[in-house]
Amino acid sequence: MSFKDLSLLAGSPIPEPVAPDVMDALERVEIATAIGERGSFRLTFRLGPGSTLPARFLHQTGELVRVVLVTPVSGDPGVAMDGVMVAHTVSTGGRGRTRTLVVAGEDLTLLMDLIDATGRPLPGMPTAARIQLILAGYSSMGVVPQVVPPPLEDVPVPADRIFHQQGTDYAYVRSLAARVGHRFTLDPGPLPGASVAYWGPEPHGDRSRPSLVVNFDKLANVEELRLRFNAVHRVDPEAIILDPVSKTPIPIPVPDISTLVVPLGAVVPPAQRRWRLHQVAKLTPLQAAGALLAEASRSAEAMTGLGRLDVRRRGRRLRVGGLVEVRAASKPFEGLFAISRAYDTITARSHHQEFELLRAGIGAASARSTS
Repeated sequence: MSFKDLSLLAGSPIPEPVAPDVMDALERVEIATAIGERGSFRLTFRLGPGSTLPARFLHQTGELVRVVLVTPVSGDPGVAMDGVMVAHTVSTGGRGRTRTLVVAGEDLTLLMDLIDATGRPLPGMPTAARIQLILAGYSSMGVVPQVVPPPLEDVPVPADRIFHQQGTDYAYVRSLAARVGHRFTLDPGPLPGASVAYWGPEPHGDRSRPSLVVNFDKLANVEELRLRFNAVHRVDPEAIILDPVSKTPIPIPVPDISTLVVPLGAVVPPAQRRWRLHQVAKLTPLQAAGALLAEASRSAEAMTGLGRLDVRRRGRRLRVGGLVEVRAASKPFEGLFAISRAYDTITARSHHQEFELLRAGIGAASARSTS
């Protein structure tokens, strides 16, 4: 992939295609994304004598400049990042050396993390409704919520308890996700200027259509792939609550992790460690069960992978949240994996992507069990 296949849009408040001379000065693009985390990008430009490029991005008003990066490849509309510029760095190597401008930024969740809204009342609203309400405030930026209600939840009547937001919108949305085993990720696209704000269990990709199929014996689709299983990663959590009247301790059983999402692997091995959840004594039985489910499901993700892909040669770019199918490895390592992280490095001559894989379970699950 060359920069002829890369589109850079920038502007405030509406991003627009940059001028040809800006693309000519672009030397390197780096994009980092991960499930449940804020994405980031880094643009490196070459500066000639008297270049006005820094002033085009760093306005005297100091306003935030929105950036959209589009890298279309086969089967992918190509919006790889939608964010805002944060740090601008101009540097020179000294006598006769090239001057550079490096612009670093973060995805649009940064804008959800700028204002502390602690204390905002959210009376009588289940978790999914609170998430929908908060994310609706960002519709003007093209953000479309996709919210999956948690499987275990009780909602007290407003007379008993009124929920109040704690922290920024981003911090609060993430904290609610962590309590129930969900993750919150802003996925750019499918069109420039649009994003899908996904709040729900992972993985959520289409299991019948993996983004990539890798033959472990003949790595034709990737440059390298390393898979690993950690036998002591999984935890058997415990929770004890107190009856509000009698103060009698009540142990809460751990729900089956498939209540949250069906594991990608065929068999989830038993936990080798036991862990007591703290500060749960005043929770309701359903709230405690939700906390147990979150801990159990997250710790079950004990099989991981690291790989590297030549996007230009293979004509395919992996997206976080998608799935990869591994074949012809030893049986414990075969089957579907979720793409948990991706790091793109793009120059005029190459486009490489390093990626991380994740799943709960050993071996390939049958099509019926993963549907």
